[in-house]
Amino acid sequence: MFFSSALDHLQGFGPNLVYLGIYVLLLMSAMGMPLPEDLTLVATGYLIHVKVAHPLPAVAVGILGILTGDQFVYTLGRHFGPRIVRHRWFSKILSAERYDWIQKKFDRFGAKLVFFARFVSGLRGAVFVAAGVLQMPRGRFLLFDLAGAAISVPLFILLGLLFGPHLESLLLHLARARNAVLLLIVLTAVFFALRSLARRRYGIGPDAPRGE
Repeated sequence: MFFSSALDHLQGFGPNLVYLGIYVLLLMSAMGMPLPEDLTLVATGYLIHVKVAHPLPAVAVGILGILTGDQFVYTLGRHFGPRIVRHRWFSKILSAERYDWIQKKFDRFGAKLVFFARFVSGLRGAVFVAAGVLQMPRGRFLLFDLAGAAISVPLFILLGLLFGPHLESLLLHLARARNAVLLLIVLTAVFFALRSLARRRYGIGPDAPRGE
C-alpha cells in the first residue's frame, strides 16, 4: 500500500513535473511524512520502466532530495543540541536511550556510522539527528552521507526498474483487493443497518420484550 501511495503521488505531478515530485516526496519524508523514502525511489524506478522518467536525472534528483532532507534533519540536531531528546515530538525520533546508544556507536565507528545508517531505514533519522547534536562538522557529515546516497539511491531505483513488470501485476492485485475490501465494508455496514432497523421495527433481537 505504501508503494502504491508513493506511485500515486509521483504520477499526480504529471510527466513534466515528475522530477520535482521525486524531490518533494523525499524532502517531505525527511520531515516526517509517513512514506518511506526507499519506496519513493522504488516507485521512481518503476516510472523509468514505463518511460515516464529517465535514469540519470532521476538518480541525480533522488540523491539531491535525500541530501537536502538529511541536511534538514542534521541541522535540527545541531540547532537544538542535547535538549532535543527531551522534546515531546523529536524524542519519538531520538529518545534519550537511543541517543546514548548512538553516541557510543559514534565513539566507536566515527563518521562511518553516517554512511552505514543510510542503508537502515529505522535508524538513519536518529543517527542524522544525533550527528547534529554531537556537532559533527557539516562537511564531513555531507561527505559520508553522499557516499551512502550514491550507492543506495541507484540501488533502490534499479530495484523498481528491474521488477517493473512484477510491480504492474502487484498493483493490479492491490487495486482489486482494495475494491473487494471496500465492497465488503459497504455490505457489512448495510447488513448491520438493516438488522438494526429490523430490531427497532419488529421488536426482534436481544433487547426485544419476551413473550409470556
